[in-house]
Amino acid sequence: VGANVHFTCDDNYVLQGTKSITCQKVTDTLAAWSDHRPICRARTCGSNLRGPSGIITSPNYPVQYEDNAHCVWVITTLDPEKVIKLAFEEFELERGYDTLTVGDAGKVGDTRTVLYVLTGSSVPDLIVSMSNQMWLHLQSDDSIGSLGFKAVYQEIEKGGCGDPGVPSYGKRTGNSFLHGDSLTFECQAAFELVGERMITCQQNNQWSGNKPISCFFNFTTPSGIILSPNYPEEYGNNMNCVWLIISEPGSRIHLIFNDFDVEPQFDYLTVKDDGFSDLPALGTFSGNDVPSQIASNGHIVRLEFQSDHSTTGRGFNITYTTFGQNECHDPGIPINGRRFGDRFLLGSSVSFHCDDGFVKTQGSETITCVLQDGNVVWSSTVPRCEAPCGGHLTASNGIILPPGWPGYYKDSLNCEWVIEGKKGHSIKITFDKFQTEVNYDTLEVRDGPSGSSPLIGEYHGTQAPQFLISTSNFMYLLFTTDNSRSSVGFLIHYESVTLESDSCLDPGIPVNGHRLGNNFSIRSTVTFSCDPGYTLSDDEPLVCERNHQWNHALPSCDALCGGYIYGRSGTLLSPGFPDFYPNSLNCTWTIEVSHGKGVQLIFHTFHLESSHDYLLITEDGSFTEPVARLTGSVLPPTIKAGLFGNFTAQLRFISDFSISYEGFNITFSEYDLEPCDDPGVPAFSRRIGFHFEVGDSLTFSCFPGYRLEGAIKLTCLGGGRRVWSAPLPRCVAECGASVSGNEGTLLSPNFPSNYDNNHECIYKIETEPGKGIHLRARTFKLHDGDTVEVYDGKDSSSRLLGTFTKMELLELILNSTSNHLWIEFNSNGSDTEQGFHITYTSFDLVKCEDPGTPNYGYRIRDEGHYTETVVLYSCNPGYTMHGSNIITCLSGDRRVWDKPLPTC
Repeated sequence: VGANVHFTCDDNYVLQGTKSITCQKVTDTLAAWSDHRPICRARTCGSNLRGPSGIITSPNYPVQYEDNAHCVWVITTLDPEKVIKLAFEEFELERGYDTLTVGDAGKVGDTRTVLYVLTGSSVPDLIVSMSNQMWLHLQSDDSIGSLGFKAVYQEIEKGGCGDPGVPSYGKRTGNSFLHGDSLTFECQAAFELVGERMITCQQNNQWSGNKPISCFFNFTTPSGIILSPNYPEEYGNNMNCVWLIISEPGSRIHLIFNDFDVEPQFDYLTVKDDGFSDLPALGTFSGNDVPSQIASNGHIVRLEFQSDHSTTGRGFNITYTTFGQNECHDPGIPINGRRFGDRFLLGSSVSFHCDDGFVKTQGSETITCVLQDGNVVWSSTVPRCEAPCGGHLTASNGIILPPGWPGYYKDSLNCEWVIEGKKGHSIKITFDKFQTEVNYDTLEVRDGPSGSSPLIGEYHGTQAPQFLISTSNFMYLLFTTDNSRSSVGFLIHYESVTLESDSCLDPGIPVNGHRLGNNFSIRSTVTFSCDPGYTLSDDEPLVCERNHQWNHALPSCDALCGGYIYGRSGTLLSPGFPDFYPNSLNCTWTIEVSHGKGVQLIFHTFHLESSHDYLLITEDGSFTEPVARLTGSVLPPTIKAGLFGNFTAQLRFISDFSISYEGFNITFSEYDLEPCDDPGVPAFSRRIGFHFEVGDSLTFSCFPGYRLEGAIKLTCLGGGRRVWSAPLPRCVAECGASVSGNEGTLLSPNFPSNYDNNHECIYKIETEPGKGIHLRARTFKLHDGDTVEVYDGKDSSSRLLGTFTKMELLELILNSTSNHLWIEFNSNGSDTEQGFHITYTSFDLVKCEDPGTPNYGYRIRDEGHYTETVVLYSCNPGYTMHGSNIITCLSGDRRVWDKPLPTC
């Protein structure tokens, strides 16, 4: 008591259940583990394999593979000059619904490379690739699973089909397996050949047929087993097999059908008495219903099996025994039951009893060997023991099982159990096994005798506690299932227990959790904690009250849908983990670590419905361009997120309305943000800053004539992707510009690259008043027909200084007569050239002479006598002005006023 046991799984396996269990005291004489032992399940299915040889098995083999499996194996030879031989040791898939596609090289799933699509239990003896690569794709639906397969692959030389082997009880002529070679088969004495007597190696590396098999004829031992050809694989077409069972004269023969699956109506097995083909049959059987037992009247039985040319099945497995004329055949022992009595002589009786949890649904508890119509037979049928759907249970202890146990439970169940104990007692149920379809097949447990009693809990998947205890002498259980997939169900022990006078009963331990405190006396408290990734449903401690009851129900440890997580490390689980996650989820988690750190994500389990269910990871709060979008069942690599000034990562999980899987188990830890790489320097620019550590900044500016497009300043945010705060800017020469200042640069579009066709670009230059503009071309190369027009003023209505094409502006200097220039660049639809690089500077303009002031008048405004400036006049009171009250200094070659001085 008090000991702990810890469990871990090998690589590529994931732990399902509790990783640590504790031996706990239940009563003075009884101790029990705090939870079930966990199991280790294969993490994913499919892989990339390399020769020279190896083994491939379906998921969970030799146990049933999972529903909705999508597994891909790709085999590649070590020697590229060899091919791959594939041979199946076991093969059983749900016929027509689950398939294994085998292809030759190329892209997985490409119908042009498919060699075989296999289903059921019939497969070729060998499959040989044409190239040095072969792929296998397993697909299963959401219903019945089967055993799966085990295959062995091996590299072989090109140009052959591989050794197909020799039939049991047969021999082969021929030992060469190259293209065009043939093999001939024959059977040993007392065996009949079924199948092709000769097969040939074809150019596609496949034999023209499977090697044949042999049908046995006579059985003479006191007991034995009769199997259909190739059982449990599918039998062949056009079969006609006969078996004779011959026992000692005076004895009889008893047949028990263990398995039976043949094509209904067209394939059938006939059983006849005394070995003659023309006698009436004891029975003719077809389909997949297992026939009842048969006893012969004589010491010989003849079995005839015939199949047609089409569909086949698994066939049959029959056990026979012999017994005397004055005795009955061995009745066997019912499944889930026991037999009392081993004498089968005339007049003897045997009794049967069902195991705990099962009830008799047909047959008799006692049968007697009697003489009836001249035949020695049992007086009744052997009982069938089945788990009932509900019941009123009053025994002091017992077992509750779902219908169908120990197989999968049935669909569309609605089973109610009421457990009634002695007054003053409580009911305790212990879960020895619990596994149902997540979210859809549920067990509801209530504290009382009916469906309206207080709810203790509702359980599905594998998340059931070790035990539950009622507060009265009643407990109600309701098990409901839908009409789709099922599972093994549950094994529950119930018992009536007595409450102690000074304490409460053990409250249990939450699944995926721990309990702190083992004192259950009155007024004592116990608290709980959860495994990493799980959240406690109720933080309040449990208090043992005076009525010997805890103040509230046992809390649960749940993997929640989203949340805010802060810490240096932690765990993040999909909702319901390790059970299948629910449908139609939209969960968002935010992980925050220490400032200055990033978030590192490590994936331990990852299995989502491919494409339809997915996990997004981002580091800036926006999921439009995530760091990663993850789906399917391939375990992702480690992902680093988090940026300078943010220190968080966000994860969003989306599931659709259909298929779900076990989801994900992710641990996170903080890490030092990594410095950025040198982003470079844009063309035609300069950069200030040469350090690239986290938090460092770089500033960019363009050469004259270029415009900066993008961020002027970049900051290193770091992180796993070494991110800058913005993309690297660029410097562009655009079509047209408005510039001011005493000097500057004008560039044609795309300079120094060629400009484009059909441009109409306007450049405007303005300097301070009183200055002129000095224009000079550093580079000027236009295509014939493309022009630059320069106007001496604010717009194109000003005086034209010149129109220039080709290289005409080179070596010229243009001067404005004002502080404005207007330049138009036009390119046509033909060829282009490099364009132009024009610089300008300003200079002082010549002024107009001072115009003076009229007598009896004064100046209202004087702009300085520069070109295109004005002087505004007015007269003293009592005087009238003659002439214009405003005169302008004209531009041009001479500086003169446009009007004479007015008079007053």
